[in-house]
Amino acid sequence: MELNHYFEPVALDRPENALPFSEDVFGRNIRVNTLSHPIDEISNYQIALIGIPEDRNSYNRGASYAPDRIREKLYPLSKVSDKIHIIDLGNLKATPTAGDTYFGLRDVLLELLNNQVTAILLGGSQDLTYGAFLAFEQAKPTVNLVTVDSRINTGKEAVSADTYLQSIWKSPKLFRYCNLGHQQYLVSDAYANQMDKSGFEAIRLGALRNNLAQAEPCLRDASLVSFDISSVRQSDAPANPFASPNGLYSEDSCQLARYAGLSDHVSCFGIFEINPALDHQGQTVHLAAQMVWYFMEGFAQRRAETPSSESNDFKVFIVNHEDMEHELTFYKSQITNRWWMEVPDIKTGRSFAIACTQEEYQQASNHDIPDLWWRTFQRIN
Repeated sequence: MELNHYFEPVALDRPENALPFSEDVFGRNIRVNTLSHPIDEISNYQIALIGIPEDRNSYNRGASYAPDRIREKLYPLSKVSDKIHIIDLGNLKATPTAGDTYFGLRDVLLELLNNQVTAILLGGSQDLTYGAFLAFEQAKPTVNLVTVDSRINTGKEAVSADTYLQSIWKSPKLFRYCNLGHQQYLVSDAYANQMDKSGFEAIRLGALRNNLAQAEPCLRDASLVSFDISSVRQSDAPANPFASPNGLYSEDSCQLARYAGLSDHVSCFGIFEINPALDHQGQTVHLAAQMVWYFMEGFAQRRAETPSSESNDFKVFIVNHEDMEHELTFYKSQITNRWWMEVPDIKTGRSFAIACTQEEYQQASNHDIPDLWWRTFQRIN
């Protein structure tokens, strides 16, 4: 696949001219697709930045201008670890329809997935998550999706920034879905009930802010993470027409991005719905740039872990319940102190290791089956 056919070179013709003198800034330590230096062998890199100037299926017209504004704030930040090689592929070329953009993004991400390259998407509107999901749906046996959003974007209409989840939820490949940070007064009971019946997870804003670490297991299992900037409170990120006085704080957003970067499963992280016309002194695009930086900083510290009773790196805890046919098996990493629990698939006799928290083990020890175990068990059986 010739990636140069899909991308416009980075709009900053010679980005180094706009950077501080220091050689340690981010923009001087990555490969950038420019007219004089087009995209080379993609397998040489671990991370690829992709700008997507697309907002035709969103009420938030103007979000298409965000990618280059984010770059302007990202390039002068400090460089990340020398251990990872990064390329900025530029912006996806304009297409006749938004649907064509979805399929173009799918094709690009398939190429990156086949070469073990993690993508960072600079949107653009959040319906682009659907285009990204199409790639994972084609490449993977199962897909785990996490969205960070103040709303639950589903409905009966065609794919748009407000309804894209409905098409994703129908996919037989979707295994685990979690939304972080929804605000209850922005989510209808019908959508909340639909999520519950489908075995999906949702951590509302108040619970998330009381204990941000509870989001880490969802992000650790995710394949694809989609972040709607409207989930951040308006005073911290004003560049969205649907921003709320309530929401995540900027430091919460950076921590969630770092959790996503630390996950050895996340192969695509996207930030969407930033409208530079509504920004205040570049505050929101600056936050987005810092989130991208924290994702990469987490990526540089990734540690692949696969729970196993045969590995000395894990402690195994087995909980028995008199009223259950199945033992509850938990794993704790001796290296990172992270937890997993097994959920059996009765049809195949296999078990799935699901990322969880120590609190869920303690809950099981107190003879109370964790909701996550029940939801996953019912979904796969």
